[in-house]
Amino acid sequence: MGGNDHEDSEDSLEKRIFGAYDIFSPAELRLADALIKCHGDLARYSATELALEASVSKATTARFFQKLGYTDFRHARRQALQSRPWGSPLEALAELTEPLQGRGNLGRHVANDIHNLTQTAEEIPPQDLARATGILANARRILVVGFRNSHSLASYAFMVLNSIKPDVRLLGPNGLSSPEQIVGLGKDDAILAVGFRRRPHALPQLLETAGVRGANSVLIADSTARKTADLATVTLTCKNQGANLFDSYVSGLTILNFLCSSVALNIGDPAWARLSEIEDLHDAFGDLIQPEKSEPC
Repeated sequence: MGGNDHEDSEDSLEKRIFGAYDIFSPAELRLADALIKCHGDLARYSATELALEASVSKATTARFFQKLGYTDFRHARRQALQSRPWGSPLEALAELTEPLQGRGNLGRHVANDIHNLTQTAEEIPPQDLARATGILANARRILVVGFRNSHSLASYAFMVLNSIKPDVRLLGPNGLSSPEQIVGLGKDDAILAVGFRRRPHALPQLLETAGVRGANSVLIADSTARKTADLATVTLTCKNQGANLFDSYVSGLTILNFLCSSVALNIGDPAWARLSEIEDLHDAFGDLIQPEKSEPC
């Protein structure tokens, strides 16, 4: 069980080029050779840059991609971006041709995160959010899990859910080493899994086990989690394209924040009572630093 989640539903760009090589015009052949030389990595180019690289016109570039079966250059480039394998930062590192401080680094990151957030909010169906909320609000017990980079998001979700609902447990980040972690899992329980790339085999194994035992599961993941998503009761897909070296998790954190808030509102009075008791215990223990008053001007 488990293999790469990523599946190319269409042939790769290079495969299409080799399949259509005999029908290209001389100008289109130059464009094909330029793309093969860069291993078909359209992410490096705009349509204008690609045309200049091959010394062809924009019209030739447009006809070229239509011959390959794409609607246009943007369609081909979007597929190329989605099919990048497994998100290793080494890929992004190879693309950095100038110092980060000279690239408007912070502004680029912020703009990228805003784009990820906007697309995520537009593409998640409201009924999926409502269903995920109901699953978590009505579960007897919630097991929260996330591996590798996803574990920090899972830890945040655990902390928030544990403040509004009893019997919320965070599974260890180093794999499901023993059945003791999921013993008794049944139809009244729920799994909240965070599964951004790169996912270990333990995640689909856990979701499959939950399904066999009748437990519902909510998966927060990126678009490469196609096979893993099929094992979850409901999947909320978040955009995680990074601006430079590393993937962005801003949209995942935002969706988790919204989802946990929705669960609290769904639970209602029992959630408020639990929060109130927790605050009373903090006051009794005196364990939290109180906000410091600023000095008068």
